[in-house]
Formats: sequence, structure tokens, C-alpha cells
Amino acid sequence: MMKFRHNLKILLTKEEIQARIKALADQLNAQYKDKELSVLVIMNGGVLFYADLLKQLDMRIRVDAICAASYVGQQSTREITFYKKVNKPIVTDHDVIVIEDIIDSGLTLTAIYDYLLSLKPKSLSLITLLDKEGTHPDFQYPYQSLFNVPNKFIVGYGLEFDDNYRQLDQIYTVED
Repeated sequence: MMKFRHNLKILLTKEEIQARIKALADQLNAQYKDKELSVLVIMNGGVLFYADLLKQLDMRIRVDAICAASYVGQQSTREITFYKKVNKPIVTDHDVIVIEDIIDSGLTLTAIYDYLLSLKPKSLSLITLLDKEGTHPDFQYPYQSLFNVPNKFIVGYGLEFDDNYRQLDQIYTVED
């Protein structure tokens, strides 16, 4: 058993997470039946969600990743840095879904959405595992979230705190 460096409280169990991902996969399989879909992940936090979702998709998919960040530790820098952009041919004139771990300030997702729109996708959808309540009043793009979470620091299942806890299979709040 891993010893935590912080006081963590379980927010979402692995069973709750997997049940919502299964429901999302069923929805996408029905919506994109007999179509090709480009599925992009925002690294690094969305990778566990992305992997679990991809295993349940029945249509032909193309995959890629975007690496962009606005955080250092727990603080938003309010500036977006792109470390990796996508392969343009899988976006232009394709149905594109972007997988994200959490909408917090919305700054990173706004920059990514604007960038992807410039590549002229056929359609563009944002799906986030978690939506942090009351933290992104200026985020204007449509999105789907699997869970609403309190405005606390969240870790586990891809989300980290100074490179800790990303590998946990449940989602926790940091209580200290």
C-alpha cells in the first residue's frame, strides 16, 4: 500500500469512474457508428481516462496527443505553453474528440480549442472527466463532463500534485 505524503480523501472510486467511462463509450459508439473518429488526449493528466475509453470504442479511430499546460505546482501561470501539438491530417476535415482530465480555469482548454479550430475539423467535441465547480466562468466552448467536483485540489487517476499520485486508480481531494 502506498503511503501518501498528503492527507487524501476519496472523492470517486474506481468503480464509479469505470461505470461513467463505459456509459460514455456506449454513447460514442452509437453516435459515431460506421464513422472514423480522431481522439486526442491532453497530456499528461488525461492519459488514464483516454486509455480506458479507447479500449471500449468500436469504430475506426485515429489517435494523437497534445501537451500544453498553464500550471506550475498548484498555481495557474495564466499563460499557456504548448509542448506538443497534433498531427494536422487527423484533425482537418475529421470528427475530433478531445479528452481532458479536468476543467479548472479553462485557460488551457480555450487555447487548445482555438488551436484545433484553426485546423478546420469537421466537428470538434471536448470531453472532460472532471468539471471543477465555479472555476471557469469565462470558458465559452461546449463540453461534456463525466463528474462535477468541488473546488478543491484533486489528484489520482491521471491528476497529480508535484508529480505525485497520478498512478492512483481512484480520485481524491487533497485535504492539507
